[in-house]
Amino acid sequence: MVKIEAPPPQRGTDPLLHNLPASAQLLRIYRPHPYGSRACGFRFTGPFSRFDHHEPGQKRGIHYSALTLSACIVEVFGDTGLVEPDGVRLALIRTNRDLALLDLCGSGAMRAGSVTALAATADRDLSQQWSRFFYATSPVDGLLYSNAHNGETAVVLYERAEAALCCVRDLELAEPQLRSRLLAIAREHAMVVTSPAA
Repeated sequence: MVKIEAPPPQRGTDPLLHNLPASAQLLRIYRPHPYGSRACGFRFTGPFSRFDHHEPGQKRGIHYSALTLSACIVEVFGDTGLVEPDGVRLALIRTNRDLALLDLCGSGAMRAGSVTALAATADRDLSQQWSRFFYATSPVDGLLYSNAHNGETAVVLYERAEAALCCVRDLELAEPQLRSRLLAIAREHAMVVTSPAA
């Protein structure tokens, strides 16, 4: 098993930056209830999730999204293997400026001072420590990483990027027009899609 050290890095670094250009498309699956989540919203409570960088007494927000629908599906529903679209929304988001993302995919994680296993570790405290380190030592807008479920690219944005997001489309994940895509993604990942609510 790969050992993931806590930050700061014990060796020299040469961070790899990924430019997410203006007008890039991001996809986000979110639940409006019971937490009041919004399509382009940032969560200012935490830390809870993998790369949350929250600190007591500081206003820090986090936003998770992906480049493909399949990456979103496996990140949200992969732990259970059950895709439950009722009450869940899909947002199509565009960027209105270039975003600088610290690339943790492939060799990028080692160049940043860690390892790619950081994006898959069950030790959330450790991955959150690294996110706080990246946030404090670099002016990046967020992180680019390989998600833990199927290795597709995922994006986490810090509140620095909040004004750079614009929601182009926001629809129910249970919309009939999405059903065939959900079923195809589920089939590809040995998952099951629940039937729509009556």
